[in-house]
Amino acid sequence: MKPNESNNAIERERHEAELPELAVRILSDFARIVAGEARLLESNIVDAANTLVGRVYIAGILIVLAAGGVVALMASIVFFLHHWMPWWQVLGLVGVVSIVLAEVLRRTLIPAPSASSITVARSS
Repeated sequence: MKPNESNNAIERERHEAELPELAVRILSDFARIVAGEARLLESNIVDAANTLVGRVYIAGILIVLAAGGVVALMASIVFFLHHWMPWWQVLGLVGVVSIVLAEVLRRTLIPAPSASSITVARSS
């Protein structure tokens, strides 16, 4: 054997001996990267959930306040109309107007279903 060939063989043996250590280092680096990504994802999800809960609380409070305002407005209209009409006429008029207004708002704010969703629902 020539000296270069013996040096190459020694280096090859040394590299082969380092392969398991290199594989362990690669796997540990990969595990650390995956763990870091999991922590990052967890923190993002927790932040998003906290933000969502905060918004739900605010929306709930606004809905309750708006409902109270609508009830107060309806009561004021009823009491105002009672000056000229008996109670049964006032309540009937306010009820009919409320139903008509709700239907008009439903038709304007909620889009009509598309034809494809109707056919899918009928075929099921």
